[in-house]
Amino acid sequence: MIVGEEKSGKTTLALQIASIASRLGVEVLWLDCGGRLHPTRLKSLTSRWDADLSRIKVSMPETFSQQLRLVVWACDYIQEPGLIVIDDFTYLHRVAASGVLPRDKWIYKTLAFQSALLKEVTRTRNVTSIAISDVHERPGLGQPQPVANTIVSYYSDSEIWLQPIAPSRRLLRLRYADKSISFHVRIFEGGIIED
Repeated sequence: MIVGEEKSGKTTLALQIASIASRLGVEVLWLDCGGRLHPTRLKSLTSRWDADLSRIKVSMPETFSQQLRLVVWACDYIQEPGLIVIDDFTYLHRVAASGVLPRDKWIYKTLAFQSALLKEVTRTRNVTSIAISDVHERPGLGQPQPVANTIVSYYSDSEIWLQPIAPSRRLLRLRYADKSISFHVRIFEGGIIED
């Protein structure tokens, strides 16, 4: 899972990973749930990292139900080695939610199912999945947290947090199992590099 505020570099990092993976022969399925993947940006990053564009397939679900169908399809369709990227994993969930918990129960169950399915495909096959999630301030809790944090983090084997510290500079924190490392990175037009 890649987590961060809006404009923190989450999509840039995922595009860089996808570009490098495609260059190495990995099939990439990219679900653009937020509808924000601009063709110019895709071309700029993929050309910088010598991506094999024939190995990157992009789909853009327009509803939460379409997202569910595409996640199931991606998990069935992906060839090994493979990479599934879902950007922004919780966007359509937020759009579909009414804010009334009893009515939204199916939405949370569906999000948990998608998370569990992605985890299962990564555990049983040579496939990596990346779910990108925004963070938002939750009233009374202080620090910003990923949307649907309990569900998304429960099924994530690792988390990458990108936190702005200055223009074009970020603190990247990686948590894997009980380990955590941090380092500074710089965002530029062609991706992210260590600072």
